[in-house]
Amino acid sequence: MNGKVLLVVIDAATPHVVCPAIQTGRLPVMQKLAEAGVMHQSSVSIFPSITPAATSTIITGAYPAEHGIAGASWYDTARDEIAYYGDDFWVIAREGFGRFVNDFLLRLNGDRLKAPTLFEMVERAGLRAAALNYLVFRGNVPHKVNIPGLIAALPGGPLTETVQGPSFLCLGDFVTPRTPEGKVDKASGVLHRFGMDDASTGRMLKDLANEEHLPDFAVAYFADNDYVSHKGGPVNALPVIEQVDRMLGEAFEAAGGMERFLANRAVIVTSDHGHCEVLHILRLDHLLSDFRQADLGKPWKKQDEIMICPNMRAAQIYVKSPTPEKIERLAVAMLRHPGVDQVLWLSSLTGGDRGYTVAGTRGRLRFSREASSSNCIDPFGGLWSWCGDPAVLGIGQAGRALEYSDYPNAFERIAGVLDLEKSGDIWVTARPGCEFQVPGGDAHEGGASHGALHALDSHSPVIVAGAGAPRALPRYMRLVDIGPLCMQILGIPMRYKVGDPRK
Repeated sequence: MNGKVLLVVIDAATPHVVCPAIQTGRLPVMQKLAEAGVMHQSSVSIFPSITPAATSTIITGAYPAEHGIAGASWYDTARDEIAYYGDDFWVIAREGFGRFVNDFLLRLNGDRLKAPTLFEMVERAGLRAAALNYLVFRGNVPHKVNIPGLIAALPGGPLTETVQGPSFLCLGDFVTPRTPEGKVDKASGVLHRFGMDDASTGRMLKDLANEEHLPDFAVAYFADNDYVSHKGGPVNALPVIEQVDRMLGEAFEAAGGMERFLANRAVIVTSDHGHCEVLHILRLDHLLSDFRQADLGKPWKKQDEIMICPNMRAAQIYVKSPTPEKIERLAVAMLRHPGVDQVLWLSSLTGGDRGYTVAGTRGRLRFSREASSSNCIDPFGGLWSWCGDPAVLGIGQAGRALEYSDYPNAFERIAGVLDLEKSGDIWVTARPGCEFQVPGGDAHEGGASHGALHALDSHSPVIVAGAGAPRALPRYMRLVDIGPLCMQILGIPMRYKVGDPRK
């Protein structure tokens, strides 16, 4: 018998803040869920640990190398243009809201996304699915998009379009379905980020739960915690998660209580990444002032040598004519600053035959995938060969077992983006407490940010409870395991299982 799943994604729910709040009763609904099921406090995100790529991973079960979404900003070689999804809904307006809406509605969920979504897989299996304000919603059912008047009036404002989503798609003011009893979410307009805020998601979830019309698989996305955490840090944003906790409780009560709800459906609560407090800003354009730089968000000009695509606490750098000498010069230039943590690239760019290179102020490390009985094994069964300074990634080895500390699951995560064809030639990460900035971009000094390999950016909580939920979770979990976990409960075969090593 197939199970049912409600997947709740709270953007940037940071475990070192959220998990103690659950355990002490400050988040009583999530506490009851954890007591009814199981909680994992350190599921590992992808790299870059940033929302567009991470939410794509949740809903596909794949790394960026497979699903094609390289972060919040990358260079699309085929179109000679920058894909930019930003870290703040309002910052987008400077670049043209019309362009963003078209890119978000049609491109992110169209040809930019290369892997099938859970929505597509669930409905091809004959079940029904719903997306409530989830950013990556591609499915098999056409939905008419209504562009709010304020956006339609802006220069470059998009026209009415049709998007492909699951059977039930709620996308703020853009796609606003009616519930079976005729109710419709009224929290809309500018004050509610055009219906994309937590109040809107919570109200729609409550309406559907009240009428018992949640389909077999539903995803509810709560974004506000990320915005508030960026401004004041995850501790100051905890009241936002308290509000989400209350809204989940209201949805359960509308359905007849949590016990009744869990008797018929599994609930999974998780996040896409964590947050790291920001004390210092690093100007990447200053660190790379010896190189002619493309304008932020603009295609190459003839004289440009490099293009910086910022991803908050990480950045990818494209090199117009890469040579081993130029890659080395760029790495040295960035590592001169004490706020830079690592510089990463494919070893082939500097004369290696395969694998990946990670350079830091303390030295350098190279690693590659090896299917040999003599090589080390990561916690998920992946086989790797490595040499160099282990301090660069904080790794250790006990016998053949590979051990991670400050940079969890680093080998698999680095490979998971560098193997993407449209990935930058070089990635650079910032040390804890630091964030990158380039002209025209915003930073979060005094607040918090994410995107890097460090554990502070990379860990998410996972709570699983209810009908069909496993009684225990693996000792090690990753963001790429959330999709397979959902499919396992739903009883639908998937190309990956929870804990499978990734190639």
